[in-house]
Amino acid sequence: MRVGVSSRETVETIDYDPGLKDTGDLEGGTNTITATSEATGVGNADYTHSLTLKKPADTRLLVKRIAARLAVTIDSMTANHVYCRVYVDQQDAGHRLFDDDWEAAGERLDADTVHADSKATIFNLLKDGASHTFYFFFWVDTGNAVISCVQLCEGIGTSSTDSIGAPDTLVMTLEHTGLTCVTGYLRRVGSGDATMRLYGVLDDHASRAMLLKRSGGDYSSWENPPPVVLHGSAAFRLNTSVATDIACYGGVLIRMVH
Repeated sequence: MRVGVSSRETVETIDYDPGLKDTGDLEGGTNTITATSEATGVGNADYTHSLTLKKPADTRLLVKRIAARLAVTIDSMTANHVYCRVYVDQQDAGHRLFDDDWEAAGERLDADTVHADSKATIFNLLKDGASHTFYFFFWVDTGNAVISCVQLCEGIGTSSTDSIGAPDTLVMTLEHTGLTCVTGYLRRVGSGDATMRLYGVLDDHASRAMLLKRSGGDYSSWENPPPVVLHGSAAFRLNTSVATDIACYGGVLIRMVH
């Protein structure tokens, strides 16, 4: 949207609200796993669910990372190993999001981040704004396992516990030069804390300087941030304190004057 404020300036708004996508618990009761090999064909998956991540409408806002978290509750097991694989759209190695081997009962958690240099096929699918189907396959080495919860969450974010400037914390970039004001909130799935920061090139001679910072749990937000003048780009970064958590941008509202 463009709104004229003078003969020389315009104000633009980017309102991007991808939210957090959640399959919910796909197992309404309990399921006893007795298969001793992975089933063949997506039609034979133990569970399936489709999710859609919203794509930014403005091409200046670029998604760089997408995070996913898998939660499975194993109530009991006579097996030595419970195996789980999760695929996106197709059952092959290039579409495999999770590949887990659990040796004990309890709440089993896994989190991963996909991007252009890691599981690029999945990243390119999930960021295209279309619906994609997740296929869940379970099997054991011997005996059986009883499971009572299977749940997957995904969002525009990361599972990185690295320091906030590390490569795996870069979630989105904004290409813009001019006066800019950004508000936003994060979604965190898990037990730890998450941090979101916005870095930007402030002038021709600056590298990157911190503009905004916020730490906390689910729905933490930036409130009443000061406007700043960007020179070319800004980096939206996230990290989390627990490796099996994911931190995601639930929404950002960007106002730009130029």
